[in-house]
Amino acid sequence: MKRMVYIFLAIVAIVLFGTIPVQAGEDIGVTKDTVKIGLMGDLTGPIAEGWIQIAHGAKSYFKMVNDEGGIHGRKIDYILEDDRYSIPLALSCFKKLVYKDKIFALQAASGVGHTSALVPLVEKEKIPLIAASGVKKLFVPARKYLFSVIPWYEDQAKLVMEYIFDDLKLKNPAIALMYPDTASGKDTRDAVRELVKVYPVKKYKEIVFSLTAVDYTSEMLNMKQLEPDIVFIHGLVVDTSSIVKAAYRLGLSTPIIVNQYGCSDEVLAIAGKAAKGLLAINCFGTWDENTPGVNRLRKASLAYDPNVHRRSSYFFQGWIAGTVFCEAFKNAGRDLTRETYLKGVEAIRNYDTQGICGTITFGPDDHKAIDNHRFYKADVEGKRFIPISGWKKHKE
Repeated sequence: MKRMVYIFLAIVAIVLFGTIPVQAGEDIGVTKDTVKIGLMGDLTGPIAEGWIQIAHGAKSYFKMVNDEGGIHGRKIDYILEDDRYSIPLALSCFKKLVYKDKIFALQAASGVGHTSALVPLVEKEKIPLIAASGVKKLFVPARKYLFSVIPWYEDQAKLVMEYIFDDLKLKNPAIALMYPDTASGKDTRDAVRELVKVYPVKKYKEIVFSLTAVDYTSEMLNMKQLEPDIVFIHGLVVDTSSIVKAAYRLGLSTPIIVNQYGCSDEVLAIAGKAAKGLLAINCFGTWDENTPGVNRLRKASLAYDPNVHRRSSYFFQGWIAGTVFCEAFKNAGRDLTRETYLKGVEAIRNYDTQGICGTITFGPDDHKAIDNHRFYKADVEGKRFIPISGWKKHKE
């Protein structure tokens, strides 16, 4: 009888309030043998090229951990949902994962706007979220349930400006920024606008583009009018590739630096010879590196997906998200609750990824995993990016 009353009250609570009541001492998504993780991202929409790899990266890491016996006797139960780069669909996916699948924690979502839309629900339902967003204002000051596995876009902008002046040694350059009309693109734009105020820049121009455009000729013709000394692109795979090809067709020989999402093998495969000389910044390593961490990642990927012979840095991002989940589970101990998990994330200090990226550190007031980046140059013949710097943080 008591069981029937509880089930009735649970149904009423979900219908009226959209929440799930929990019995004292019970944690949703955790059993003695498993812990349930949800992931949502764009798997069939306009930025699926990257997100499919992110999903495979996390999935491969969890499979490897499960094959090694799990964490404190628990294996990872991993549920994947496609938000198609749609905010309404992201909200629907969240509700399914939380209210139907009853996940313990979440990795999401495909865009900054999508993540922002989820934050009130995350905080209401107390769902730990590992986000794929580098917009600083989402995480500073630190929110209890929200963590990021990538640096701020502002960090990348600062390092790019340092590279322009300290490494390329350009004098009073004309700088052009190309960015999409998205929350992440605007975040980079805002950072660069502040930086050009403090650096000796002769001219500065912004070109806004659509992620779903078919052709970028008009944007590049507009770019040529500036006669820039350097171009910085905040983009993703398809748009960055198309912009680089448009620049090549129009004979624009200006050096181009792309952000970490453009620093992808897929960009070189699509852009071909147009990508010669392309520079990039990225917080993750590359598939061909001979380091213990990358060797382990590569071995797992080839074991679980033997028909896929290469992975891009998007895969590395998913792998690192899986790493953060599992290191937090280890720190939480056998008594896994959301509270012990959150403390477990914040207890990660100077975790050595052995070449996959820089060291990972969190803290009560620091919910960003990575601070370090490297610069890369395109190897067009090899269809890969080659590191041309060590791991570095921007100047304070």
